[in-house]
Amino acid sequence: MEQQEGSKVILQLNQTNEADSEIDLINVFSLMGKKKRLIAYLLILAILLGTAAGFLYSGYEHISGKGSFVRAVVTFQFEGIEQGLDPNGAAFDVTLMKSPYVIQSALEEMGYSENYIEHVRENIVIEGVVPEDAVEKMTVIKTMAEKDATQYEKILDVSYFPSQYIVYLYDDGTFAPNELTQVLNNVLTSYRQYFLDTYANAEVLTVTSNLLSGDDYDYGESVDLVKTQIQLMLSYVTKLMNDAPDFRSSRTGLSFEDIVTSLKFVQSVDIARLSSYVESQSLTKDKDRQIEYYNYRIREASNKISELQTQLETVTNTINSYEKDPVVVVSSSDTTLEYEEKNEYYDTLVSKKISLNKEIAEENTNLNEFYLLLNTLQEATTYNSQDEFDYADSLLTRLDTTISSWVELIGETTDEYFSTTLYSNAVKTAIPPQYYIDGGIVHIAKNIMIPVAALILIVLIWWFFNGVQEEIIMMRMKSSRDMKRKGAEKILF
Repeated sequence: MEQQEGSKVILQLNQTNEADSEIDLINVFSLMGKKKRLIAYLLILAILLGTAAGFLYSGYEHISGKGSFVRAVVTFQFEGIEQGLDPNGAAFDVTLMKSPYVIQSALEEMGYSENYIEHVRENIVIEGVVPEDAVEKMTVIKTMAEKDATQYEKILDVSYFPSQYIVYLYDDGTFAPNELTQVLNNVLTSYRQYFLDTYANAEVLTVTSNLLSGDDYDYGESVDLVKTQIQLMLSYVTKLMNDAPDFRSSRTGLSFEDIVTSLKFVQSVDIARLSSYVESQSLTKDKDRQIEYYNYRIREASNKISELQTQLETVTNTINSYEKDPVVVVSSSDTTLEYEEKNEYYDTLVSKKISLNKEIAEENTNLNEFYLLLNTLQEATTYNSQDEFDYADSLLTRLDTTISSWVELIGETTDEYFSTTLYSNAVKTAIPPQYYIDGGIVHIAKNIMIPVAALILIVLIWWFFNGVQEEIIMMRMKSSRDMKRKGAEKILF
């Protein structure tokens, strides 16, 4: 307890076995002042040692790759990312950004071999940025939890899926700083291309020329192949036409509607010409093999129809036995309205029934066509001439060229659509890669200031307590002299 007595500042110490002692703080500071030179040397030493320790730690961070790094911010903008889904509806995996394929493509741009892939991959760290709505929810729950601790459990129930990520590439000394920045920039560019290739890929349409010509397939099989191929292309482009009716490529000058119209022309003219010629001439390289092929397609179509009819029967019975929700009648003095409650399950069953009937009709058409082709082939008595083969081959070659050309045009058009329109901002580098030297000057200063401040504090504490200790020693010596003096006075009197 501090007291003021005259001009003295007193610190009173209560001791158990001795009388109360009082320490004069002015004397303490006076004793401390006598060691100013020593303390000055100790403070200088503390500053030097702390600075050295800070530099050593910064060096350790640099060598271990935990201090210097390149950092960039990447944002994702596409349908489903808020639910953690990729464009196809599957779980979105951002770690593919540091997949070996992506890194290899990035390094090849700089002329580095695949031996550096693991060096880069091990030093890439991806951190998701918590969305604002999730932060708000957790803040509200935390505020509520101050009154009710059980509310903390609700924080665990707050789910969020980042749409923004911070990407770090730490410096382990393998690359120079400017190269490290270029590496991360190339990785992000490579990943963006990988994203487009994965979710905007038209390579599924590619067909090799040997499927349409040569000795691999008979003519009837080739007709089926080109029909399937053109239908696949039509389905693909029709969906894009419905999604983007106003898009027109600046590279090809085509809209998706233009492509659909052209493909239908190829289907109705070029393929029809080949198909009609093959059928009318019963054209085949191996009659027995072609008969076996048609028999197989007939069996396949028959089995498919049986399967679809079984499904249709099940759906029909479910519909007939299903009780729909009642009709609600709302009447007034002027009108009477009837509302039938919407039933999604019932509507799904009806839609399924319509779809099955359509599939059965299509399979029946195919079945009848294969029966017709089989009968025509079996009834043929003449052999095909070389001129007929040559003409059919010329039609196939022309179709091969036409389809390959349209596959290339579709690929170029869709690539522009995905990269400039649909996925133009799907993967965007919001903040380009920047190099931070050991966390920057501020970070290095922090590494130095912490040990320096700690050592200075230790010196100051020691200085103060050393002064207190010397004051206590002097008080005890004074007390001892006083007691001896009082004892001598008693002896005299």
